[in-house]
Amino acid sequence: DHYRRLLGPAAARQVPCFCTNPDRIMLTAVGQRFGSGEIADLYERLGGSVTRIGKPYPAIYEAALALAGNPDRHDVVCVGDSVEHDIAGGQAAGVATALVVSGILADSGDPAGLFDEFNAHADYMLDAFRWR
Repeated sequence: DHYRRLLGPAAARQVPCFCTNPDRIMLTAVGQRFGSGEIADLYERLGGSVTRIGKPYPAIYEAALALAGNPDRHDVVCVGDSVEHDIAGGQAAGVATALVVSGILADSGDPAGLFDEFNAHADYMLDAFRWR
């Protein structure tokens, strides 16, 4: 209701919305919370228009690959905790994917149903991903 009240007038005036992180769920210090993708979905339901930028959309992968010097896609792995965004996007971009199951999926059990739902299958499964 809070976001509906805030965003309703802008949607009614057709103010364009740019969602730069379409994730629907995010991890916070206090656990899972809805992400900006959920807010963008609400804005559309209110009648506004949304342009989504980021995973799983191809432009973000093209930009990342360009920043990395356009490596051979067989040498690239997309690592993430969302089947809908990270795995589906990486797969569509033609790179290997690794699903981190300790992220947003930590309490959801076997992700097989999500693989089928989003028609995206991880090449690798990781219990955790830590940068040292």
